[in-house]
Amino acid sequence: MLISLSLGVIYRYVLNSPLIWAEEIAIFSLVWLTFIGGSMGIKRQETASVSILIDKLTGRLRQVLFGIGVLFLIVFLIYIIVLSVQWLSSPNIKVQHSNALGMPMLYAYLSVPVGFLFMTIHSIELFFKSFQQQEGDVC
Repeated sequence: MLISLSLGVIYRYVLNSPLIWAEEIAIFSLVWLTFIGGSMGIKRQETASVSILIDKLTGRLRQVLFGIGVLFLIVFLIYIIVLSVQWLSSPNIKVQHSNALGMPMLYAYLSVPVGFLFMTIHSIELFFKSFQQQEGDVC
């Protein structure tokens, strides 16, 4: 993304010959980075959350409530994966191409199910780790 944008700026403002594909590559890179980064946020437990209730609890009840929250997250992620696979399987997706590169848009759209699949994997790991911790600790 950095290389694409840098080349785009250099070619446009220094060489006076803009690259028509530079912005498109940067956008597709940003989309992939967003979904892969979201899965890393779940893995490192750096995502935004409202934990007012969990912070006030201790012991086994805290672990169970945390596990239930992660379980809801897993169900939601699987639901999004199913919807995105159905969406990518539709006939109109197969004929879409990007404007500048002529690349099939399927490659850009695949970032959704792949990113959510990684989020699901990391959430499942977090679910099992939440019950392996000592009593009172939640990941």
